[in-house]
Amino acid sequence: MKRFLSILLLGLGFTAFGQNDPEFLQGFGYDYSIGVPRNASGQLFIGNGIGYVPRYVKPFSENMSYGLSLPVGATFVQSMVSGAGALGVNYALCAEIHAGMGSTRRSTKLLGAFFGLGVGSYDLYYFDVNGTFRDSHYGPYVQAGFRLPYYGQDLTVVISNWRGMNPSNGKTQVFSLKLIYEFF
Repeated sequence: MKRFLSILLLGLGFTAFGQNDPEFLQGFGYDYSIGVPRNASGQLFIGNGIGYVPRYVKPFSENMSYGLSLPVGATFVQSMVSGAGALGVNYALCAEIHAGMGSTRRSTKLLGAFFGLGVGSYDLYYFDVNGTFRDSHYGPYVQAGFRLPYYGQDLTVVISNWRGMNPSNGKTQVFSLKLIYEFF
């Protein structure tokens, strides 16, 4: 009986895997970031920029999937303490679970949501006459969001957080609000 059940489960697993091919999805949009220091030695900064989010998902039903994403972005950042301008570059590798709209290409839901955990970095590059100074904010990455229709296009609203682990910059946390237009 155990052999029969194991063969049946293995066969069902291969059938389910074969029916739901992995999908590549992507989006492009706006990124608003705020860096909040944990102690007095860090600098509060605000940034505006663009972001690109490629996703590789594996559907396990029409309206549910799991997968990996690689959100990347570039922002123009200004320190609220010194007033210095910088270029912010952010990236992360994130494991996610998706439900509803945008979880797969075939999804028919009007709303969708997702949650993801990973690791990433939010690097600031300050340019002055002495050269370039890099201030990195790397560590655990968390993101959550929802998708809704907007004039015939899927719009994703994402809130993300880089939890800085770099002791040299005061372990600054970076919070980001992203508005991403999805391309399927």
